[in-house]
Amino acid sequence: MQSLQLNYLFRQRTLFVALMMALPLISSAEEAMPAAETETLPEVAVKAGASDEAKPSEKTKSYTVKSTATATRLNTTLRETPQSISVITRQQLDDFRILSVNDALSYATGIKVEQFETDRTEYTARGFNITSFQIDGLNSPISFSGTNYGDLDVAVYDRIEVLRGANGLLAGTGNPSATINFIRKRPIREFQAKFDLSAGSWDNRRLDADVSSPLNADGSVRGRLVAAHQNRNSYLDRYSTERNVIYGVIEADLTDSTNLALGHTYQQNDSRGNNFGSLALLYADGSKRDYKVSDSTAPEWSSRNVDTNITFAELTHYLNNDWKVKGQLTHKETTSKGPHNYVYGNEDRATGLGLFSYPVVYDFETEDNVADIYANGPFELAGRKHELVVGATLSKTSMKEFSRLGSTIGAALGSFDAAGSFPQPTFAAETKDSDYESTTTNIYTAVKLNPTDALKVTMGGSLLRYELEGEAYGTLQEAKENNKLTPYVGAIFDLNDTHSVYASYTGIYRPQVELGADRKTLAPLKGKNYEAGVKSEWFNKKLNSSFALFRTEQENQAQAIGTVPDRLGRLVTSYEGIQATSKGYEFDVSGEVTDNLNINAGYTRLMSVKGDQDQNVNPFVPRHLVHLTTVYNVPLIHNLKVGASLNWQSETHVDIGTVRYEQDSYATLNLMANYKIDNHWSTAVNLYNVTDEKYLSSMRYASFGQAFYAAPFSGLATLTWKY
Repeated sequence: MQSLQLNYLFRQRTLFVALMMALPLISSAEEAMPAAETETLPEVAVKAGASDEAKPSEKTKSYTVKSTATATRLNTTLRETPQSISVITRQQLDDFRILSVNDALSYATGIKVEQFETDRTEYTARGFNITSFQIDGLNSPISFSGTNYGDLDVAVYDRIEVLRGANGLLAGTGNPSATINFIRKRPIREFQAKFDLSAGSWDNRRLDADVSSPLNADGSVRGRLVAAHQNRNSYLDRYSTERNVIYGVIEADLTDSTNLALGHTYQQNDSRGNNFGSLALLYADGSKRDYKVSDSTAPEWSSRNVDTNITFAELTHYLNNDWKVKGQLTHKETTSKGPHNYVYGNEDRATGLGLFSYPVVYDFETEDNVADIYANGPFELAGRKHELVVGATLSKTSMKEFSRLGSTIGAALGSFDAAGSFPQPTFAAETKDSDYESTTTNIYTAVKLNPTDALKVTMGGSLLRYELEGEAYGTLQEAKENNKLTPYVGAIFDLNDTHSVYASYTGIYRPQVELGADRKTLAPLKGKNYEAGVKSEWFNKKLNSSFALFRTEQENQAQAIGTVPDRLGRLVTSYEGIQATSKGYEFDVSGEVTDNLNINAGYTRLMSVKGDQDQNVNPFVPRHLVHLTTVYNVPLIHNLKVGASLNWQSETHVDIGTVRYEQDSYATLNLMANYKIDNHWSTAVNLYNVTDEKYLSSMRYASFGQAFYAAPFSGLATLTWKY
């Protein structure tokens, strides 16, 4: 009880201090404003969302955006953001009929999508796992480890912003890879509607509906409803999925200067015949085992049902001095249920024997509650205008895992072909494998100073309080941090109207849940992130480009080293914390080259990812990544546009015991064509992996000896009606 009281007092005190820091600047800026401006600003504030700087990407139809607040909550242009940032806009999502987060992030510079099972995916950038995810700038963890269960849909989002490098300022827990920020669609003041009907390979069928409308005469209350249903089979034997999404949001202008938004998202992912583990890459003698692309170890009774509910509320108030105060609340629940059959071992080349079954029911429940309040706006100092943001975030995340072991654990399979028809066993009583929660309080502030017209300096920091407690697989989960300061500093210098140079430094700190060989929680990840480069705006600011050099230094980077038995004798992955350094460079360009040509492209070169013993860390991550996406409006054929998207990655490898397993470099090509029939109707065709490249979907956990193949050539046809 005393501990709860102390926690409450700490949160009250830190929030009070944060807001008090802002009050003098808010007050001084307000007093400095002329009376005439003060009288007119409230009306301007509520209309600010319609300004060109803040237009949603679905309205601009562009492959870039003019401003972003993902790095600091200070709404700045991409050129003035002192870190690498990429944006996947709604126009690009629509052009290439990108339907899932996995597909969307494959179009982002420097991101590698690691789908190591049909229903489990992780993402890497700059050599390391991405664990920082946001929705509308508010932390929304996919899981403690960054593993995505199911196949998240992108129908509800206007765009996806990818901030590469550490982002400890707003997240509180800095991560050296990247932060993924999903920006929701919002209601608009005019009525609009859009319906998409798609059909494609493997009985892929999908229907999308998106309607936005004012709910009263003047549009001060407006709503939006987005729904999607998709049902499909797969190139993989016995695998099929069904996905349902519904998102509703209402916005209301309570006064000329106060706005309220309430919304909810529900997503259902149901799959059957999904794998848990995948294909053994080696025979028992250590030689390479080859498969058909469609091969899978999953039986028909394997399934995974993932339900996600997200409820949010936002209250925004505009002051008379261009300042804004915003409060946000989010509640998220995710449940996942399903039986699986993990197939382990390696086949004998001659007999086909050597594979064994491990049937298990694995369920989990997560709950996330996040509250955030911040104030931002301009102030004057030394005769120049600057900007400040100050805020606080309180979050609580819990995780519970359950399992039921099958009666045929250890049963031998007569051959690989027997895996698909393996009978469903009876399952034992349910046991609770883990039950732990984390509580985080983060106080943050950042100031953007403008010493001269050419120089802009952003400085800030976050003050973190973190506590992890509970139990996982028979081991206590304990971690605590009080008043951990994570600094942030960046500077941009304009060389001329087109080019700027920049540099930034960000601290890295992230508590971990991975278990060491001693079955104790690893110490927190700590480190530093350095970045410098050049940013440019071309063609009247319609095209953005950036070149970045980066270096990351870390302590206690978690690396899998083997397995340890849990309290029931089951083997769970164990880790060790190592020192790791990564360095490299990247190039990114997005936007409009001409009136008829849009482009989104990038190249990432990881020059090295080394450990403290000079060992090669995470060799499954490609050291070269290239993506190039272009869409061209054909002048000679009115209303026709065509496009192509190319992804290429260099060779990768893992060590499976003493055997080095390599995957050669490969490229995938996607094509699109869209024809606008009239003002309401259009039709499109999208082709994926046109060259039918055969490659492993991920090498992320191939060091454990298993992986499976990515999708071969496929197609999708879409008919669209819009009003």
